Amino acid sequence: MDSAPDASSREDRVRLRRTALIEFEIGRAPEAPNRTVANACRTSIAAVAAVRNKLEQPATATSDLDVHSVV
Repeated sequence: MDSAPDASSREDRVRLRRTALIEFEIGRAPEAPNRTVANACRTSIAAVAAVRNKLEQPATATSDLDVHSVV
């Protein structure tokens, strides 16, 4: 929440907090199915899947970058 801009709306802060909570739960139990994480966070399975995909993308982009930098 401290990283939220001062001019952010209430909805933006709620979205940021929800995403941070989902990221925490995924980090705590990465092997847990999306449904389990969604129940722990009291959110939808789709929201968990979106956050999980977002977390996995930077790792893929970084590995692609490493491959291209070697060439």
